[in-house]
Amino acid sequence: MRKTLLLQTALVAAAGLMLADAASAQDKAVPIGVTVGGYMTRSFSIQDRGARQVDQPAQTFAAPDAEIWFNIRSVLDNGTVVGGRIELEGSTESDQIDESYLFVERRDIGRVELGSTDLVPNKMTYGTPNAIPGDSTTTVGSVGDFFGSDQYRLRFSAIPDDKEHINLYTSANRYFGSKAGKGLQLGFSYLPNACEDRGTSAGTTGSCQTFSGAANGSTVNNMQNVYAAAANYIESFGPVDAALFTGWYQGRPGSASNPNGDTLQGYQGGVNLAYNVGDGSQVQLGGMYTQEELDTISANKHGWSGGLKYLTSGSKPGSVGIGVEGRKVRVTNVSASAGGNGQGSDETLYMLGVTYQVATGILTFAGVGNEKVEYDTAGISDNKQTFGTVGIRLDF
Repeated sequence: MRKTLLLQTALVAAAGLMLADAASAQDKAVPIGVTVGGYMTRSFSIQDRGARQVDQPAQTFAAPDAEIWFNIRSVLDNGTVVGGRIELEGSTESDQIDESYLFVERRDIGRVELGSTDLVPNKMTYGTPNAIPGDSTTTVGSVGDFFGSDQYRLRFSAIPDDKEHINLYTSANRYFGSKAGKGLQLGFSYLPNACEDRGTSAGTTGSCQTFSGAANGSTVNNMQNVYAAAANYIESFGPVDAALFTGWYQGRPGSASNPNGDTLQGYQGGVNLAYNVGDGSQVQLGGMYTQEELDTISANKHGWSGGLKYLTSGSKPGSVGIGVEGRKVRVTNVSASAGGNGQGSDETLYMLGVTYQVATGILTFAGVGNEKVEYDTAGISDNKQTFGTVGIRLDF
């Protein structure tokens, strides 16, 4: 799964995976070749787990998060770029190969991705700048999900990551004629079923499952007939860089007993603004709103997040970043299997982080956070917990 991390840059084009290829596309043919990249994060965390203790230890070296990326790329005589990407987990994971997909792209038309990767709403996201690299209000990341459960994250919960499907993108500057990498970009996804790897046993994790045998794992992992769309618009207005985002999906959860469950759907919107003070100094401001209707599998969810970050020198070596990030989420129990009583919980989360760019690709960080969860159900105590972390991230 792609970790969405707004580290030291104001506007990281999560949508524009195509832009790097498009910008460097050449008119003459380039033979197919492979380059290697990736990232590695290591951190140490301390956690006060509150009255309702969660699974994480009170203090630990957080589970390592690392990937090696094999980037495949060639250019045809007509300028069309053909390539692919394979992501190998750098530690033992349930899916040792994370993403594996190929793409075809033209800078004046757009891009097609086919294979195991995220759907467009989760790849085109702009919103709240991250205070602590590796964890955010939208994505559970490398430093350990201090919040006990990922049910409150604002990333879409029911879209299955890294399943075989197709993504379509328009050229980023096709409609507005602005500078390369800016303007309006649209994205569309279609996921027919929860297939990832070849397999023959129904219910085997990661296999291409059917609904004729025994129960095939969780209903989210069996999402089928998923349609998704996203759009973002990127532009500069004097010293201000702006990015707007919206996303939507609709699909059905499947199981052996209920292969055609009720339709699930979600909506998102986000904005990220960066004011360039001068000499690389930058102030980032952003926020996001998410709403999901997950009646048949868990609960409805809606919430928002916001954040503010200051960078002394952007992504240059020696740059210091200071950021705050907050989230407010309501989860309501409407699942028939859980009684559908309309009760639920409210979560409030705040984080403060500091980063230091040691050198290009080397980022150190530290942060603290506080989370409170209030429950409607009688007899369940509200919970409050705090955490702290320190770590380092390498991007190569």
